[in-house]
Amino acid sequence: MVRVLAAAGFVVLTLVTAAVAAAAIATGEVADAIIFGVGTLLLAHLAGMSINIMQRPRPADHPPVTDVNDQGETGLSFRYAFWPYYWLSVVFGLFALGAVAFAAVIARQATPAGWVLAILGLASGVLIGWYLVVLLRLAPGKIVLTPTGVYHRSLFLEHFMPWEAVVDVLAREGPSPWITVKALPTNRTRERRYTGRIGGFEGQALPFMIARTQWLGANALPAYKAIKYYFEHPDERRKLAESALHSSS
Repeated sequence: MVRVLAAAGFVVLTLVTAAVAAAAIATGEVADAIIFGVGTLLLAHLAGMSINIMQRPRPADHPPVTDVNDQGETGLSFRYAFWPYYWLSVVFGLFALGAVAFAAVIARQATPAGWVLAILGLASGVLIGWYLVVLLRLAPGKIVLTPTGVYHRSLFLEHFMPWEAVVDVLAREGPSPWITVKALPTNRTRERRYTGRIGGFEGQALPFMIARTQWLGANALPAYKAIKYYFEHPDERRKLAESALHSSS
């Protein structure tokens, strides 16, 4: 219910802001029209992102593809969906541009309070811009199953765990379901957090591996079944390399 109300609220705000932008255009207020126009785009994408989060992933209509992990090892891959990336990337971009524009406008007042607000606005824009760069650099996220282990590249994190470290594979229910791969830390585990401890839901559970169904989309169920199967059938893991080679040929 909270998510439905949030999505409805963003839709209403989008329509109101669009009406204000249209009124500004009609009266010749160019600056106001630009500001409210950008606000309309931002609110529209927030509404789209809210609606996208509530949607159930459609069943996968294609087999797993072949891809490589961070060490170049080939295996079966389950990639993240496109639309969650689109909504979040545009929201980040608009937030960053808006914060920088706010800093530039407020700095022209040349007052102590204005300078403080300008610095805060610029810092916020740079921070969100940095998140956007990292997000796009790692896109698309993916889970790759190889004979040696499970590799997961999420929004801001790369994580590899060897099969011998895995102790359980669970499907977590809830408003935002996710896959949990429980594992013990080993010297063969690899973790790389590109934003440190700031941000990133997946990094909070380390050394466990977390993959949210919202981002996997239609690949969520196939990824869960595959991880579960190869965890429970160690003798079958060598076929991951064989099937990958067969797919690439």
